[in-house]
Amino acid sequence: MNPLDVVFVHGLFSSRRAWEQMASLLADDPGLPPLRTHFFEYDSQIVRLRPDRRIPHLNDIADRLGTYLRDEVAPAASIVLVSHSQGGLVIQRFLARTLARGGGYELAPIRRVVMFACPNSGAEFFSSLRRLTFRCRNPQERELRPLQETIIETHRALQRGILQARQHGPNEWPLPISTYAGMSDNIVPPYVANWTFAASGVVEGDHFSVIRPAIRADSRYLALRTELLCAAESDSATVGGRADQADHDPPAGEATTVTPPVGSMGAGTAAAGRSDRRDRAGRISVEPPLGRLDSPLYGRAHLIDEIMSGHDVGTEPASSVHVLHGLAGCGKSYLALEIARRAQLADRQVWWLSAQRLSSGMREVASRLGAPSSLVDRAWSGDASATDLVWRFLDKAEQRWVLIIDNADEPRELDPVDNDLSDGRGWLRRPQNPENLVVVTSRDGDRNAWPAWSRRHAVGPLEEADGALVLLARAGSVAGPEEEARALSAALGGLPLALRAVGDYLKSVHTTQIYQGRQVLRDFESYRSNLQQRLELPPGAPKLDELTGLGVTARVFDISLDLLAKRGLTQAGNLLRVLACLSVAPVPYHRLLDQELLKRSPLFSEFTGQQQLTVLEGLADLSLVAPDELESVRDEDFRHVLSLHPLVHGIMRDDSDLRRHATEYYALTAQLLGAAVEGLNPDAPADWDGWYLLAPHTIGLARDYLQRGGIRYERVTVVTILELVRLTARYLLATGLASSAEEMLSAVVANCPAYDVNPKDREILALRHELARTALEQQRPTEAEALLREVIAGRQAVLGSRHADTLASRHKLARAIMAQNRWGEAEEELTDIVAAEDKVRGPEHSDTMIIRHSLARAILLQGRTKEAEGMLREILAIRLRRWAPFEPETRLVRQSLARCLYELSRFDEAEEQLRAALADIGEEEAIRPEVLLLRWTLAQVLIAQNGVAEAREVLARLLEDRERVLGEGHPDTVGTRATLEKLAPYVPPRQSGKPAGERESTRDPGGTNPLS
Repeated sequence: MNPLDVVFVHGLFSSRRAWEQMASLLADDPGLPPLRTHFFEYDSQIVRLRPDRRIPHLNDIADRLGTYLRDEVAPAASIVLVSHSQGGLVIQRFLARTLARGGGYELAPIRRVVMFACPNSGAEFFSSLRRLTFRCRNPQERELRPLQETIIETHRALQRGILQARQHGPNEWPLPISTYAGMSDNIVPPYVANWTFAASGVVEGDHFSVIRPAIRADSRYLALRTELLCAAESDSATVGGRADQADHDPPAGEATTVTPPVGSMGAGTAAAGRSDRRDRAGRISVEPPLGRLDSPLYGRAHLIDEIMSGHDVGTEPASSVHVLHGLAGCGKSYLALEIARRAQLADRQVWWLSAQRLSSGMREVASRLGAPSSLVDRAWSGDASATDLVWRFLDKAEQRWVLIIDNADEPRELDPVDNDLSDGRGWLRRPQNPENLVVVTSRDGDRNAWPAWSRRHAVGPLEEADGALVLLARAGSVAGPEEEARALSAALGGLPLALRAVGDYLKSVHTTQIYQGRQVLRDFESYRSNLQQRLELPPGAPKLDELTGLGVTARVFDISLDLLAKRGLTQAGNLLRVLACLSVAPVPYHRLLDQELLKRSPLFSEFTGQQQLTVLEGLADLSLVAPDELESVRDEDFRHVLSLHPLVHGIMRDDSDLRRHATEYYALTAQLLGAAVEGLNPDAPADWDGWYLLAPHTIGLARDYLQRGGIRYERVTVVTILELVRLTARYLLATGLASSAEEMLSAVVANCPAYDVNPKDREILALRHELARTALEQQRPTEAEALLREVIAGRQAVLGSRHADTLASRHKLARAIMAQNRWGEAEEELTDIVAAEDKVRGPEHSDTMIIRHSLARAILLQGRTKEAEGMLREILAIRLRRWAPFEPETRLVRQSLARCLYELSRFDEAEEQLRAALADIGEEEAIRPEVLLLRWTLAQVLIAQNGVAEAREVLARLLEDRERVLGEGHPDTVGTRATLEKLAPYVPPRQSGKPAGERESTRDPGGTNPLS
């Protein structure tokens, strides 16, 4: 095994001595692969007294690190970069700058990056740092100021070029990056250190001791040790190409495709960003949530005019696609809502889509624009282009419209085709009619991330005066004069999310009839002073206009929770933490927050139903949650939802109490979701409203709990979550989202050893069965067969050969075999399954009937037509007795029977079966897959009877529908067109006096069939 080169990068005002304890423990560890340690040092003094020398900028240090790795670390090395504090920013800047200049292949030797206590937002770190530097002009210190733009741009570059990279190339290079925070770190708290990075953890220690473990059993040492072992494992089996790639320059433009590991479920991977595909085929709301516009919008008039006017602005030409970009909490969504409101007043159609569920939203838009359901089903199952379909109908729409895509923080995910927005083939395109508008909100404002035909608009913090108006509008003048409101606005950094929360806090204080004590903050000035103290700013510090990020928002919500606690709502914080354990998607709280389960939890002692409602009202009053009603949802249990702002959600996830009691919180969340899905059939369209709202939370829980490090797994919680995953997979498969189901299942199954579950356990076998189904539904029968044979062997060992689950897997195996044209082998398998199902579930059970139909088809396909006919007639009689005649399966049985009769030259009987199956078919049903097949079979039967004229009419309509649904180049469409063209010469003119509707005979004089 090649040795690992561990390169340590120290922090601000530090040196290599900071790493001595860690390096010493690594050197003597017999369980590690061979290591070579290196210490990258740079000048980081507080102040430079010599005028002939300067303190280097972070960019200079980053470039020096690149030179150091190239010249002073062995060229063929396998490198792990390990940093502390500012050292993490040095590494991040080095990676970003390397990719920016097209040097991605230079990163090939690097196996992993591990960062301890890295100030990824700078907010908390800077407030402590100012006391050390006495406000000296240190360029490195300036980089650490809160939400410094260069830090944010570096994070965006890493997201695009490292964390979301899908191939090895000059401008992107997939690379694992892990972050760790000290549990007692008050300089860089965990929510700052782990900000934006999915692979994160919390270890012992404060800001300085976080990298100084005393013994090998220390969590600080074990964290790094685990990372090094992972790096060594990846080095022995290099992902994405040869281990010697760094020694060779690739051909110009060549990139090596990378397949993400199947276990990758973190938010920083491409898999997490595709959560929008995990949606339903049912109907959802795409109406703008105008109920959130609960106060006037200040300071944004010029932006709204720019977007809605459609005129050139300065040197920029007019555009129909607009990107509102800015920091989290700066009011991008609120601004987009105001645009939606004004557009509706102007009689425009407005659609509001969440980027996290873009696929299902676009599906609903297509349906509302009149796209046939079968056409939509086909596009969203992967048989046609969903993006082309929705935009075809958008561009044909007669009414002017506005399409708003909210929270698109990963621009490339708006193009599921090739992640290139510039070619206009994805979800984001230019409307053909320039009067139509597309508005996108995003944290990413990089001009290279958006197409040139879009216009970017920076949405910054509000000016002091506008921020004061927000405070006064929500709190009222009783909270203080305008001058004090302006001072508080500056302290809050003009961040609209924080301004609204503070305004609601002060309004609540003055409108309650309950005395809350002298210490409650009652006006703008006392709130500003308290905020200053909580942020630990020294006397004489400048105004807090820089604190517009995580730090100030977290303190605002701390103050709000303190107020609720003083009112006796002590469970408000715990309930908010439970909501943070769920996905950021809307939460159907009436169904999900089961009162009995909450009351039995040690986290909610004596929590009554009335207390729950009061707490929710309190959280809503202080803008900590946002209630909403989904009018398109029929079920009252699911119609009422509430949401957490993504920034609030992220802050609460890093709450110290949630980290300490993660096992208890996630156990409760699993119980709540388990109770919520009880009674919901994932295969029944009637229950899809509920599944659509719950699926994001079940998927998120599986990712967060089963992939979370440093948590104590409980068997009962793991089993509950695995069952939730199985049910969710069935829902995804039922709604045509097989690829999404496969993505979720693959990750859970691959990672089962981590949560102490054997791949051959019953619960995992159930997931592997569903995983095989995803391969079968995506036309990969050979792969499905191999998976199913493994599942069947496991289920026979655990459950027995005659268990219903084992038989279900055997039926899917037979389907996979039939898909490979091995009819005899399939018949043998199906015959045995039918015999077993007759005893297990009964001869007329719905599953048994489907298996019997499969068996009859296998016999028919082997040429034993008469035998197949008898079986199919018996199956049809039972289905007509027990199920409706228009059920898809019943229609398919009739088609199989008609095929039998056709082969036996009993064409009249075949036609009778087909016309019965096609009776009362509506326009929407006419293009369903089974109906298209019935229409094609009817044309064949008519031709066989020389009813060519009617056959031609049937085929002409069928061709039109198949071109529209399947496309002109689809094999079925091509076959229909060829048959129709062959018939054309044999259609005689209509005979005069012939009764309307009577079939015309088109027999030629010689009596030959035109298709013979």
